[in-house]
Amino acid sequence: MKFFRAAAICWMLWVALPLLGQAPTEAVANHFRIAHYTDTPKGRVLEMLVSAQHGESGKNGDVATQFEMTEFRNGRTNLIAVGPECHISPASAWDAGHIEMFTPSTNVFVQGDGFFFNETNHFLFLSNNVETRVARELLKSPLLSSPRTNEPVAAQPIIITSQRCQFDASSNRAEYFGNVRIKDPQMDITSDYLFVQLTTNGGIDNIFARQNVVITTTNKGRATGSSARYYTADGSEMMVLTGDSTWLNGGQQARAEQFTYDSTRHILWASNHVRVRWPGGLQTNPEPAETFGARLLFADDAMLQMPLTNGPVESMTADGNVIIVNQADQSRSTGDHAVYSREENRFELTGSPVWWNDRVTIHAQSLVAEVTNQVYHARGNAKFETVPGTNQWLAISSTNIDFQTNLAVFRDDVAVRLSANGALRDSLNCNSLNVELLSNEVTTAVARGHVRGETTPDRLGNVKTISCESLTAHRSPTTLLITDLQATDRVVMTETGVTTNAPRNKLTSDSVVAKFFAHTNQIETAVAEGNVVLDQIKPTQSIHATSARADYTAANDQVKLTGDPKATTDKFLISDADYLIWQPKTNRFGASGLYKIVPVPVKRPHPPS
Repeated sequence: MKFFRAAAICWMLWVALPLLGQAPTEAVANHFRIAHYTDTPKGRVLEMLVSAQHGESGKNGDVATQFEMTEFRNGRTNLIAVGPECHISPASAWDAGHIEMFTPSTNVFVQGDGFFFNETNHFLFLSNNVETRVARELLKSPLLSSPRTNEPVAAQPIIITSQRCQFDASSNRAEYFGNVRIKDPQMDITSDYLFVQLTTNGGIDNIFARQNVVITTTNKGRATGSSARYYTADGSEMMVLTGDSTWLNGGQQARAEQFTYDSTRHILWASNHVRVRWPGGLQTNPEPAETFGARLLFADDAMLQMPLTNGPVESMTADGNVIIVNQADQSRSTGDHAVYSREENRFELTGSPVWWNDRVTIHAQSLVAEVTNQVYHARGNAKFETVPGTNQWLAISSTNIDFQTNLAVFRDDVAVRLSANGALRDSLNCNSLNVELLSNEVTTAVARGHVRGETTPDRLGNVKTISCESLTAHRSPTTLLITDLQATDRVVMTETGVTTNAPRNKLTSDSVVAKFFAHTNQIETAVAEGNVVLDQIKPTQSIHATSARADYTAANDQVKLTGDPKATTDKFLISDADYLIWQPKTNRFGASGLYKIVPVPVKRPHPPS
């Protein structure tokens, strides 16, 4: 009868109710009845009672049928084991039949078909159809936090099933093999192997599952991996899943080498080769991901804040080699650190972040993506670059950028550089710049505050500059050339040649409107209004003219000055004309109306004294 006593020790150690002593064997014909007492300060107390309906001896030991073992604690029944038959030898016990072990309240219940107990090392083996039920209150802490059902806690046991198992009483360890499954009110775990380490007082210290692990929770989705470990630390329940781990919750998916889930704080940590996917651009949209596109995140590590109940991830942080892919607009972004908030539905990237699509690229110290309205914010040393098209490339740097599909707003220390065929062509500096885009090309640009622009030398070697407080330019997305521009408030335009004989032209006015030829970068017409001043300096002659308005026409290469026009050359002064016509290339003037021409006195050198 050593088996009954040792089996009781094995199982009662698991639930932290160890037995003491060893039962003596007594027998009555065709009926076994064994009572074991222990001495206490109050006298002898019944500790264990074993009985069997029939028993007989054989060459391999005794055989008992319809046996029952009852263990007592403080005068009350503590554990019961029953079975139809048991073979008993001096050091072991076994049978191919059924065995059940349970407490009177059945807060612990174990059953299986076929068992073997080794008295030497206190191992109990159950070979088939193993089932273990443990009431939650006996656990060190409930698996995956408290239940969220209406059933009382006591009515929701933890159930472990497997093909076979073994209990090691000496080390407080239980191992399950083959089609292992843990059923908990908040989760379901399946694996090929399960190891349960018990505390000395009967609680579960940790659970380790290995090979083909699948964890399904009632409101957190489904996770898979090579191994999983459950334990408690600092008042939190932890589940660690390793080995090419995956997590699925509806359209939300994650993959990593390891997941660590804190069910108390509802946090999921993902480590090494992390990949996270949300449907519908991270929005809580019931439509499938294929309809709205999905957003993917890759990183070295990530932390996902789960909701208290069903729903998508509330927030996330990711670190190390972060890559975000938005399938909805075919954009990409990279950085060292990313933060996502579902409440604001936005991402923030830091650590040398870059955002790009097939049209533009944006760099900054931090990038913020507002997912709902598809607006992007670049903060600190921001740079905007268009993807080179037809040999043209636009780069705009500023302190801050706000960008959406067809509009980009640049603020503070704006610098624009336009290149063509690999060489710089035009540049512009200002305080703020609004740029409208169409099919990857700038169509409208509005610059404000200390606007300064300059072109590279044209085919004749002339360099044009402009300065003003506000400049609006329109550009053809087909020819990629400026179609017109308007400058206002203290406008100054210059044209200077690179050779010593080249003329130097300067125009100042309150505003200038210019239109350009459709297929060249040359001005077709221009109108300057308000305090117009024209200056041209050539080696042979200088011209200074003023008026209220000046109209330039490239077709006849002339400027018409109206509104009290005046002109001064090295030889004469023209005034009181209705209008003046000036031809810049020939330096010829024409006047209309009752004009006056006054010769300019020749400055003679003073005679030597």
